[in-house]
Amino acid sequence: MSKVKIDGFRMHQGILKEFHFMRDQSFERPPASAYVVYLTMLKQIDEEKNPRGMLKEYNLAYWSKILNIPYSSLYSGKRYLEKHKFVSEEIHNDLPVLVLKDVEKYNNPGSVESGKLNYLLIPHALFNTNILAEMVRTSNPEGIELILSLLNQFRTSMSKKDSFELHKLRQARNMATLKKQLNKNAKKTREILSLLGPLFNIEYEGVELRGKQIWVRKVWITLREECVKEQNAEEFEIAHLTASLSHELSYFLDGQKLNYKPRDLIDIMFSFKQEVYNILSPLKNKEEFKVNSFIKDYFIYCIDEIGTYIHKQRKEQKTFRIHSLGGLFRMVFRNNLSSQLHKLPYELIHEIKVDHFLRTGDLPKFAKFHI
Repeated sequence: MSKVKIDGFRMHQGILKEFHFMRDQSFERPPASAYVVYLTMLKQIDEEKNPRGMLKEYNLAYWSKILNIPYSSLYSGKRYLEKHKFVSEEIHNDLPVLVLKDVEKYNNPGSVESGKLNYLLIPHALFNTNILAEMVRTSNPEGIELILSLLNQFRTSMSKKDSFELHKLRQARNMATLKKQLNKNAKKTREILSLLGPLFNIEYEGVELRGKQIWVRKVWITLREECVKEQNAEEFEIAHLTASLSHELSYFLDGQKLNYKPRDLIDIMFSFKQEVYNILSPLKNKEEFKVNSFIKDYFIYCIDEIGTYIHKQRKEQKTFRIHSLGGLFRMVFRNNLSSQLHKLPYELIHEIKVDHFLRTGDLPKFAKFHI
């Protein structure tokens, strides 16, 4: 069964609460440019597949061009984030990186009190609009806060339902509440809602003409299709497993003091999917055997083998270097799989082979290892 979810990247609730704290309790509320810069950083973390909240190739000029926002405005937003410790520059393996505060902690549910991941999803579609540019141009952080509030509610509502029609998943706001939240009069509030059109469908209820003014009692908001995607159970499992393994991988590479680019992480995980996950996909969970546990254990086994190889080579060659991280990992993933599969119970493998043959008329890919 497929499930609809927001097609986007994470922003953790704990971080959002810190922005709210700065808004409500400090004399220096977050400007729109600070929100925008932080969202670009989260998007790039998602693209770099780095769950530790570490950015190696962040370029403010690039985002200025993409979003059509003056560089000086974004620079001011970045300075705010640095001043209030949302982001800091650190040296890792002799190279400067930007580290987003607490992102690693919130990506590791075992380290937080609730023991659960708690986040909203920011749609990628937001970056194909002029919404962020307009919010910065008009110095309107309240508008961005409204977007985050709506996305928060939509994500919560969608997580509680296995299936639904998108147009029936609606949020209601009283116009009086919106005017207060946005700190604008009725006309300006409607202008901001109109600006959000690329992400949300906006419908007005209780519209009246009083003298020369338009009065609106309630606003109904739905999420546009451009902001969502379907994801079946298998895709969800793969995404969840890959995120967990990426976390282990980044720790390993940093621990080995290897200089790597974000592209290397993506290449390694793609190699693992091709050489391991796709081959093992016919395996099924049994009472005594859990597929994802076996796959994760094999991943850890492989990076341990690579760690041993690197340690040995460094002792023998002072100038040792790896020419292709992706190529090395692919070779290790491929070469060790047969020996690990041969350790599985014969009855388990035989049952899966028979079941796969009856369903597809062919043997599963792991049968090539003669098990």
